Amino acid sequence: MRVTNNVMMERAIRNVNVSFQRYVKRQEQLASGHSINRLSDDPHGAAKAVRLRSTLKGLGQYKTNAEAADTALNAYDGVLDKVGNVMNRLRDLVARAASDTVTSTERDAIAVEVRELFEEIVNAGNEMHNGEYMFAGHKVGRIPFEVARDADGEVTGVLYHGDSGKSAIEVGPGIVISTNLVGDEVFMADGANAFDTVIDIEKHLLENDVASLSESDLGRIDAVVDNILNCRAEIGGKGKRLELVIDRIERDSISIESLLSKTEDIDFAEAIMRLYEQEIVYHSALSAASKSVQMGLLQFLR
Repeated sequence: MRVTNNVMMERAIRNVNVSFQRYVKRQEQLASGHSINRLSDDPHGAAKAVRLRSTLKGLGQYKTNAEAADTALNAYDGVLDKVGNVMNRLRDLVARAASDTVTSTERDAIAVEVRELFEEIVNAGNEMHNGEYMFAGHKVGRIPFEVARDADGEVTGVLYHGDSGKSAIEVGPGIVISTNLVGDEVFMADGANAFDTVIDIEKHLLENDVASLSESDLGRIDAVVDNILNCRAEIGGKGKRLELVIDRIERDSISIESLLSKTEDIDFAEAIMRLYEQEIVYHSALSAASKSVQMGLLQFLR
């Protein structure tokens, strides 16, 4: 008889413990807002949630990369816009200087401004972004363009110390976009060398060489401008592609977050109801256990 009572009490206590554990689990779910708080809660659902979170993390990195690439391309476009404005100003000056009505003294004055425009172009070529020289290729720690001068300090040309290295960044599975422009391709392209063009124009102004100003210099300026516009068109195309990539990443992220929510988030109204139900079950188990213990004691006393 005592063995039977012991079994009854052990079973009652076990029922109380199970009910209490379920009650605590419901409380934990309600507090966390998640139906899965550990692997044992739902192994299949937990594995699915891990995969979804990993995918979200990857998308987040791709978005970060795409936004960084877009920022870099915008920086290049800003520099090229400035160079384009300088070249347009240079064209206006050369067109005026090529007129027969302009005196040699006036051409000397124009040459002074042309020298300043030359310095602006050199400065643009040595622009930095995030602490790195933009147009140096892979040699981002060294100034890419250096002005060469003769013994008298006169400008003889510009030296390029960068390389042809292209920087690329992955913005999606198998989607890699180049994020830099190489300096010699932008400023020293064949037939469109911005530095040599400006240096020669200053020389022609000082020498009062109207023929060169009117016959060749204007065409050389246009070639440089066309090259700058081509570079900006390349940047614009990449920028548009990045917009599409970022938009797709955001849409995919929203979709995956929705799936993740359905996988591990709880319905709060249902969770509250289940908590109340489990609380009733727990109290009932306590009551039953209490009665079992009392009956066991009475049987023992008899």
